[in-house]
Amino acid sequence: MTNIINFKNFTRTARTAQAAPLRTPYHSLGADQAMRVPAWAEQRSVYRSSGRTLYVVDTEHLADARADLKLLDRAGWDVQVDKAPTGTGARIAFTRRDLVRAA
Repeated sequence: MTNIINFKNFTRTARTAQAAPLRTPYHSLGADQAMRVPAWAEQRSVYRSSGRTLYVVDTEHLADARADLKLLDRAGWDVQVDKAPTGTGARIAFTRRDLVRAA
């Protein structure tokens, strides 16, 4: 009987994981769970630690990114922009807002 209960819990967990929204900024920019990597995202990096993922983008086209950054903010991403002291470039960091609160 224990095996059946564990199997039911596993099946329920697998369904929940499948239904969970994808958690990358590129999925948040896309439509219908498709990824969209914008042209302004020139250099992209991902850093993972326990319970947290940080997405970092270097761009020379910050003005082109503004509309997408507002969309990501509304979609629940914590968006941090560090502008370059000279020029139009910036380093942009994205973390899920709910994970920032939990950390």
